[in-house]
This record gives sequence, structure tokens and C-alpha cells, in this order.
Amino acid sequence: MLHWHPTPHVVFPEWKRALRVDGLLMFSCFGPDTLSELRAAVAQTMPAARPMPFVDMHDFGDMMVASGFATPVMDVEKITLTYADPRELLAEVRGLGGNPRDDRPPGLPSGRRARRLLEALAAHRDADGRIPLTFEVAYGHAWKPAPRTVGVSAISVEDLRRQLPGKGR
Repeated sequence: MLHWHPTPHVVFPEWKRALRVDGLLMFSCFGPDTLSELRAAVAQTMPAARPMPFVDMHDFGDMMVASGFATPVMDVEKITLTYADPRELLAEVRGLGGNPRDDRPPGLPSGRRARRLLEALAAHRDADGRIPLTFEVAYGHAWKPAPRTVGVSAISVEDLRRQLPGKGR
């Protein structure tokens, strides 16, 4: 559920804290191209809507580095599902968590706007009459390294004097 978290950059330090040294972090989450067809239909029919701002995989990689993980690797794939009916598509999105943003407009859209959304989704039908919906899935992994220790060396003044040319030898 990392893609739904409002501040994902705070999650990585907590994951690092919970892992043991040499522990492996592995995760997957949605990327910014997820639900692109739905986003286009919503932008067309409900311009005040506030869609989820899914984070790019490169930014997740930067978050892992900033949190102190070692050798982060990110990859991405796109998966397209198709639906016979726009209502099925919306039910699937709702089942995945919908839109958890707390700044989205309260309440449901009017009947007219809801019908326009269904029509806009139906307009995306492919040659087989199905409505596509894209999911960009980002995969990441990284290791928790051993903590770095700061070494302290003590050198006596006598040892330093012996090292100077022509002094103390």
C-alpha cells in the first residue's frame, strides 16, 4: 500500500529500522501511469477531481538512498486489464482502495456527472469492445547495510616527533 501513503519518504527509514543488518527490502507499488484511462476520463468530466499523485520509480529509488539503503534497484512494468463495462472498471478501482486523498471533493458526483464519466470510459473501448485500464507496477529492492563506524586513531606527540625528518632519530 506504499502508493496510497501520503508521505512515502517517511516509510523507508522505518523499514530500514525494522530490518536486521543485511536484510533485504522488497516492495511493489503503483507508478504514475496507473489508471491513465480513468484519469483522462475524470479530467474530461470532473475537472475539480483530485486523483492520486502516484510516485515515479526513480523517486522511490532516491528515497531508498536517502534512507541509507544499499544497492537499490528499481524496475517497472505496465499491465493492461480490460473490462466489458465501465461500472466493472470502477468497481475494481474501488476494490483496490479507491482514492484515499483527504483533500478530494466530499460526496459523490451528481447523476449527470457520473453518467458522463461512464460515457467517457466507454468511449475508450478497443477493437474487441473492451475498456482498457493500465497499471504501472514499480518493483524495488535494496539491502540494509551494516552501520558505518567512525574510526578514531590516537597518535602520541612523541610518535609524531619521530616521524619528522631530522627530529628524534
